[in-house]
Amino acid sequence: MKSPDLQVVSGTASDQKPENVTAPPENIFDDIETLRKTATLKVSRRVIPVHVSVKKPANNIYFRCHPGPDMSLDASVLMGADGSDDFYFVIPFMLNHHVVLPRLRKVTIAVVYTWPGGVVSLWPVPMAEETRIACWKSARAAYELSKKKWVQLCWNSERRDYDVAVAEGIKTEPMWPDDLDISKLLKLGFADKIISSPEHPYVLQLRGLAE
Repeated sequence: MKSPDLQVVSGTASDQKPENVTAPPENIFDDIETLRKTATLKVSRRVIPVHVSVKKPANNIYFRCHPGPDMSLDASVLMGADGSDDFYFVIPFMLNHHVVLPRLRKVTIAVVYTWPGGVVSLWPVPMAEETRIACWKSARAAYELSKKKWVQLCWNSERRDYDVAVAEGIKTEPMWPDDLDISKLLKLGFADKIISSPEHPYVLQLRGLAE
């Protein structure tokens, strides 16, 4: 026997409509203090890499490099004709090719997370111990620092070197994708830019054989 005071309500939570569902939209401004709190909530998002760029982080963002030893790769790359944002990965078989060898740059390919935006990219960081070029040493120092802190790298034309800055107030940590895999990132980043034979179009160009 049911208690006379008991009311049975059928339906799911999605069937229950809020009391102010028919209220005019401008009523949102009636409670300013509540709005101040909810309107400033920061939304974090994990970005799934689909297109992966291979380049030095831009000078108007801050970045972190993944500290895990399995999230970097020491390798040799070639610079493209249009500058520092055009890299070709060279497989071991081609390292001693006569047009490749003098142009090789030994790097550590690092996995980068940028702020703002949360974009994941790859950065071929020069191995500074093998060069006397100051800006490469600065880039390497920024890479090591970025494993723990948010860093910005900006070119100083007067010094012909990079200025390395540390962010003053970024409190968040990188939100790396759950399925982060450097192998997949390398395949995306170096798609069509893997020098695996003397017939690669860029090698043909360097040999003076391209059309």
